Amino acid sequence: MAMAPGNADLVRPIYEEWGRGNWKPNFDVYHPRMHWGWSDEFPGLGGVYEDRDDPNPRLRAWLREWELWRAEADEVIEHGDQVLVLASYYGTGKGSGVEIHQLGAHLFDLRDGKVVRLEIFATRERALESLRDQRAAGP
Repeated sequence: MAMAPGNADLVRPIYEEWGRGNWKPNFDVYHPRMHWGWSDEFPGLGGVYEDRDDPNPRLRAWLREWELWRAEADEVIEHGDQVLVLASYYGTGKGSGVEIHQLGAHLFDLRDGKVVRLEIFATRERALESLRDQRAAGP
């Protein structure tokens, strides 16, 4: 009997596209009423909202500033219904051509095999802090 894929396995394919800088796909693993969150490290984007547009308006606003923006998964850590992805961000500034490499993270909340919430962090420390805070708060 085959085991059902774990939550970490469900989010891994997302990074195949994001690693190429393809932000268009609406993945099957996304819940139709998924909430996108941006930590307050991103000025003007912070907060958690139900975004049905693909890509969502805040992601489009972020991507407008970049010639190319991509995210690669460095480490995928499963914590029950949550998956923390420690990621590397790579970008080339639109107009300036300046290239950046930054370490960040994504925190996915899954329910019944679907991503119901995704929060994007500019630093891994903030993502780990958020995961600890949510764990301490309990269900």
